[in-house]
Amino acid sequence: MKSITEVSNLENKRVILRLDLNVPLKNQEIQDETRILKILPVINFLIEKKAKIIIISHVGRPKGKVQKELSLIPICENLKSKLHIDIKLISKNIYEIKKNDLFNSSSEKILFLENIRFY
Repeated sequence: MKSITEVSNLENKRVILRLDLNVPLKNQEIQDETRILKILPVINFLIEKKAKIIIISHVGRPKGKVQKELSLIPICENLKSKLHIDIKLISKNIYEIKKNDLFNSSSEKILFLENIRFY
């Protein structure tokens, strides 16, 4: 398998990143950013190459039920502040998302799907 750095043209290509962002949260506050900091170089590389990024991750073990305290909102907000770029969080049930729901605007560069363990 090729490394992402070996792909020649990523401009406007949709890249799905399945990331381990299962960071410790307390009252929806991030307690340890280590996992977030480790993925920044990959995301910055993809932004530089003008790729369209879809991030998939989870927090905790909600066992298929939406639990507000396990939302990825704090992680999405943290990434926004570190990358200085708008990130759209899609909280719609992943089974109901259609292709047309993604990247509706040319300004959208990163989409963040809500906790996949909710579904």
